[in-house]
Amino acid sequence: MTLSLRVLFLSALVFLAPTAQASAAGWCTSVQSPQIRVKTDTDNIQYDFSKSEKDLNHFSIDTVNPYGDNVITDVGGLMQGRINVNQRMKYGTLTNTKTSEICYWYTEITVSLHISPTIFVAKEFPKGSCKHKAILAHEHQHVVIDREIVNKYAKIIGDSLYSEVSARGVFGPVPLSKSAQLEDQLKKRMESLLTQYSEKINEERRIRQQALDSLSEYERVNKACQ
Repeated sequence: MTLSLRVLFLSALVFLAPTAQASAAGWCTSVQSPQIRVKTDTDNIQYDFSKSEKDLNHFSIDTVNPYGDNVITDVGGLMQGRINVNQRMKYGTLTNTKTSEICYWYTEITVSLHISPTIFVAKEFPKGSCKHKAILAHEHQHVVIDREIVNKYAKIIGDSLYSEVSARGVFGPVPLSKSAQLEDQLKKRMESLLTQYSEKINEERRIRQQALDSLSEYERVNKACQ
């Protein structure tokens, strides 16, 4: 189970020549309130029942074996998933042609939290068998945890983005010769914020998924069909 972070920056530059009145003090103001959207979605769960226990043993997983390193166990099932955190940002500009200065502001910030889960159950446990159903139910709980986490952080990220853009509505003015540096600053501010929450998502996900893969839960699944 892994988390992927991707940040896309799309510039929507609107150059406006201010009027004589706007050229006075205070001309550097935004002309559009930012739109903030945080979306969550989940791919349909993919299922693979073709792998053997030995095949699944070779999968790279984050879960620590609750039986300990000195106990050799076979993997009867697993959930392989990824939370993709993507961000798109647009910004607008206002240029003062008299002073050769420019201001920037965010016009649109969209964050997407996307889950793409695949559940594997070893072929030693045929579809419809008691053990297959027990393992499948356990792996579905891992998907539920991912969904709960992205729904939780969708609100947290949305509130944080709103606070961020409200605290500093406009960036500038700066000389036109420094517009590239200011644009880079806007990108890095959003990238830093998203990285911060991606790390929190990853850590909470690791803790909660590991808690589900406890010794008591493994024993429960193992004994479910005895």
